[in-house]
Amino acid sequence: MVQTMSTRSLEALMKPLGSFPLLGERDSLKLALDLMTKHRLGISCFVDSENQLIAVLSDGDLRRLLLSHQSPLPALLVSDAIEFAQKNPTSISVSSDINHARELMRTREVSDLPVISPTKGLIGLLHIHDID
Repeated sequence: MVQTMSTRSLEALMKPLGSFPLLGERDSLKLALDLMTKHRLGISCFVDSENQLIAVLSDGDLRRLLLSHQSPLPALLVSDAIEFAQKNPTSISVSSDINHARELMRTREVSDLPVISPTKGLIGLLHIHDID
């Protein structure tokens, strides 16, 4: 039986750990930018010591930061990146289906969804291009 996109699991379509920017609470904004550039994604995910998602930083957050802060750029780059991140990020359960992911991305106007497992914490990232 051939699986269609709508019946494939999120786990089959998501980017696994290691293939997107993953940061800790004390990592710098420069590291976040470096990892976003390396992975060619507009998002960094922050996890705590137990791999629980605690925040995300998007390229939109970075644009708003640069427009709103009067600090010199070198001072911003050494700051803890999480200071500028969204602390209540939109995420999706690994048990959700693709249609729910599409709808969530549409209504929240996001291109990336961290994928959460109830037992493992953050396990992946679903990018809009991976499901279209």
